[in-house]
Amino acid sequence: LGVDIFFVISGYVITLSLTDRKSKNFWNLIVGFYKKRLKRLAPALIFFIFVISIFYCLIDPNPISTLKTGQLSLIGLSNFYLTSISTDYFAQSTQLNAFTHTWSLSVEWQFYIIFPFLIWFSGYGRDKEKGPKNLLTIIFILSFLSIISFIFIYQTNESVAYFFMPTRFWEIGTGCMLFIGINKNFSFLKRLENISANFVVISLVATLFLPQTYFITSSIIVVLLTSVLIICLTKGDKAYLIFTNKKIIFVGIISYSLY
Repeated sequence: LGVDIFFVISGYVITLSLTDRKSKNFWNLIVGFYKKRLKRLAPALIFFIFVISIFYCLIDPNPISTLKTGQLSLIGLSNFYLTSISTDYFAQSTQLNAFTHTWSLSVEWQFYIIFPFLIWFSGYGRDKEKGPKNLLTIIFILSFLSIISFIFIYQTNESVAYFFMPTRFWEIGTGCMLFIGINKNFSFLKRLENISANFVVISLVATLFLPQTYFITSSIIVVLLTSVLIICLTKGDKAYLIFTNKKIIFVGIISYSLY
């Protein structure tokens, strides 16, 4: 569920990033986007995979599965491999695999492959008048299909529903739509600003303790609460003071490397 929160925030931030990098040239938009993503994500990942792979070769008599996960994470495909060897994230086959958590990064990479194209062809990346509306419509349709797929596929194949980008798209898409809605001052979102951020944080933490049998419900609740928190987190709340504390911000800045 922590990753669900991360996906919503990621969708919001990546839309903000591309909003600030609008271009009249498709090639400049794409190259600029991928260059920034590689610079942000690749160095820490490469270093981590290299060091831990050497360590595993020294202590694990059979490191093949771990090494393969690490190798595939470098090209954004570790989630596919993990799906093929385990039933879920906490399965016995993944417990000694130091690279299991890279599945979420692979989902991000796969999302990055298509998102700049959605930005450009919707007109949003070219600052077209109907660009925000077009992008919102496209993301909404894809997110709707994604969450339906997530709910139904989870009933028969938990691993696919958990690890695959198409079944996780709705979470990142929610963050994207949220940014567009806030940027365009949607009235129904402004009403949510009056909700207590402290209450939302408490509700968010409480949801994390729901039994795993409620995974689908928990995921949906967490995504909605994260969205509301982004909207209503304003000065005056204790939650705002906590999240804007310099030490907390520092942890946020280095959170990717820590992860």
